[in-house]
Amino acid sequence: MTSEVGADPPRTAAPELPAAAEPMSASAQAQRRRRLDPFLAALGGTGLLSVIAVLGDVVPGRVADVACTAAWLVFAGQCRRVATAPHAARAVRVYWRMIGAAGLLFALAHLLYAFGRPRGTPSEDPIRLAAMALIAAAVATLGWAVVTYPMQAPRHDRRRLLLDVATVMTALTMFAWLLWLPDGSPDGSPVQQGLSLLACLLALLGVTAGVKLRLSGSAPWIPPAGVFVCLGVLVGSWSLANLVSLGPNEIKLVQAGQLAAALLFALGARVQWTRMRVVPAGLSMRRRAVNSPLPYLAIAASLTMLVTVLVYEGLTVRGWGMVVGVVAIAGLAMVRQSLAFGENSRLLRRLRTAIRDLHQQERRFRSLVQNASDLTLLLDPDSTVRYASPALHDLLGLDPPQAVGRRLTALAPDAAAAIEQLLADVQAQPRSAHRAQLCVAADPGPRWLEALATNRMDDPGVGGVIVNVHDVTDSRRLEERLREQAMHDELTGLPNRFLLNERIQTMQDGTGTSGRHDAVLMLDLDDFKSVNDQLGHQTGDGLLVVVAQRLRRSVRPVDIAARVGGDEFVVLLSDTTRDGAVATAQRIHAALSEPMTVGEHQLSVGASIGVALGSVDRFDDLLRDADTAMYTAKRDPDGVRVHVVD
Repeated sequence: MTSEVGADPPRTAAPELPAAAEPMSASAQAQRRRRLDPFLAALGGTGLLSVIAVLGDVVPGRVADVACTAAWLVFAGQCRRVATAPHAARAVRVYWRMIGAAGLLFALAHLLYAFGRPRGTPSEDPIRLAAMALIAAAVATLGWAVVTYPMQAPRHDRRRLLLDVATVMTALTMFAWLLWLPDGSPDGSPVQQGLSLLACLLALLGVTAGVKLRLSGSAPWIPPAGVFVCLGVLVGSWSLANLVSLGPNEIKLVQAGQLAAALLFALGARVQWTRMRVVPAGLSMRRRAVNSPLPYLAIAASLTMLVTVLVYEGLTVRGWGMVVGVVAIAGLAMVRQSLAFGENSRLLRRLRTAIRDLHQQERRFRSLVQNASDLTLLLDPDSTVRYASPALHDLLGLDPPQAVGRRLTALAPDAAAAIEQLLADVQAQPRSAHRAQLCVAADPGPRWLEALATNRMDDPGVGGVIVNVHDVTDSRRLEERLREQAMHDELTGLPNRFLLNERIQTMQDGTGTSGRHDAVLMLDLDDFKSVNDQLGHQTGDGLLVVVAQRLRRSVRPVDIAARVGGDEFVVLLSDTTRDGAVATAQRIHAALSEPMTVGEHQLSVGASIGVALGSVDRFDDLLRDADTAMYTAKRDPDGVRVHVVD
């Protein structure tokens, strides 16, 4: 609350906002509560002194009526402030606007008492009759504000709540009837009876507001303001009931009560306006009771009042009122019970439909899981199998009952390390999911499985780790086959240039390569073009296949023989000497010089081989030198087909 507590809030247009539309820290809210509103303090202090003065008979009755008029005008003004607050809820605006109008009617009634001149008896005095009419209109306005305040409840609950409120209010009306006719039949002047009836109605309105709050969980005021207003209703009811029944010496009590009631209403309106700076919507919300005992207590109380009146008085006017009230409550209870039966029938139908749908979903889920090719496992936090789907038999050769109660690593010991790492990763974080590929032994050969583990240990319905396993053996083999095809020459099966470069990169990245003695052999077939041109490409392809076979037999397992062109081959000799490289080249040349049978043709081809010595770290240089040496050997006039470059 700011220091300008008495100033009006800015009246700029603003949209409807809930109570939390302007969030405020708890410390700021507490600070605003601790600061005393000067206007509220002045109103309370002045009101207290005025009530004391009226009780002490210090001021005449006209002055007391003027004070009451002023208090009701203050109340009406504060109601207008509440109704025009920028962020007030619509229901709050309507409610406070209506009770502010009731305050104006009360003020006008007291104004008549203050400046009018009573004539004759109370029943013949036009001023008092006019004042009573104004008071009756004010009470009716208050009642309309209470009755029309919307209950904050779902649509399907509103009829039940309205019937509950009507039941409780009928019982309270019976109680008011009981108090209004203490002798069983009307007694006293019409004015006295009218004022007593208005007093009962005013008290009934206060109780009605409390009942609606209790049943619907919503009220158009903030709790401290509601306390002041309810106290004002009770005090005002007492003063109205005794307005004409007390003697001349006791009339000051009634006047003090009337002034106190007006001041309590004014204080309540002021508290509502100041507290709306913290709760802008101005609503009081509480949890709505699902099944309140108030209607049942009201039925029991109405029956008790009926029996008591009939036993002690018989069918007097008050007794007939009790009978009418009990009949009305019985009718409300029957309607309420009929609605309850209808609601129960709808709930039962929805429940049966939900159960049927649940059973269908369960059957579909069971059918999907039991007939799925993928394996579904449910593991306890210690990786013990709690559930296994039938696909376990196809994947691992185990029946699901045999797996329950065993650790997952025991079902696939070949992949125990990968399984433990997967479960450790997924259990480290709730709701996480991790994948891993596992290789397990199976018949007829190793089987590759892809496992997706999901942590659902925080889910009460699961309480473990869900593992979905999919057989990826075929795709893994296809991947390996495609990789093999991509890395090898399709015709000869020898490594191609891509695999050769990969092997070279691996050797270069390895440790201890410095100072190595390696050799690169570049090989080219002689007159291969003539074979293709004269005998056809099919014969040429067959020749290349035979050359590749003889080339494999001529090198060590650690060496690499690759086809890098049409009739060009590269041989990488690792960790060799000059003599070893030359010997290997001559051995290859001799093997390729022998006649070859390709289909129906007997072919005799030779090869030119260039040899370059050095380290594989300089593979590009070695390859270039070997290529140069190979062309030198091909052009050698002496027919030497192996040339070495040191």
